[in-house]
Amino acid sequence: MRKTLDFIRLYIIIILGIILFLRCGEDQKMKKKLIKDLPDQVIENATMVFTVNGKKSTVIKARSIFKWVDKDFTKAKTLEVDFYDTLGEHTSHLTADSGWVWEKRQNLEVLGNVFVVTDDGIKLETESLKWDPKINKITTDEFVKMTKGKDIMTGYGLEADQNLRNFKIKRWVKGEIHKKENEEIE
Repeated sequence: MRKTLDFIRLYIIIILGIILFLRCGEDQKMKKKLIKDLPDQVIENATMVFTVNGKKSTVIKARSIFKWVDKDFTKAKTLEVDFYDTLGEHTSHLTADSGWVWEKRQNLEVLGNVFVVTDDGIKLETESLKWDPKINKITTDEFVKMTKGKDIMTGYGLEADQNLRNFKIKRWVKGEIHKKENEEIE
């Protein structure tokens, strides 16, 4: 009986040793994966400036930036973005909870409480936006609300220029347009 108990104890010790050995290998794999996914740089209270043809096109200010250099990928938290036209004149201001930036392409995608105000007084509210500076287009598939003065338009999906002057709301469009005195509606 004693030999049987000793054999069972030895068997349990061997099984536990194998499990521990395999678990250590998994931990090493997890550590390597975590280290591989860590950003190359973490910057607090940062400012990024993009230019197109030597002229300032975008200024991004963020509370925190997490940058992966080899991937040309930057995650930013608590964003404020100023956009400029081809002459370098300010056109609009954007705020969002977070976003992703691809510096080489100068593309930007923002998420969470996205609010844009143009210098002309047009306001855009949504939950996500993508901006491509090469074609000066803003797009989203999310719910949007655009306001200018008392005029309000809502719907899902948006394609617009960065000034929000020329835009298309893609579906479920609703609007409330107020006629000003002495103004004709076409």
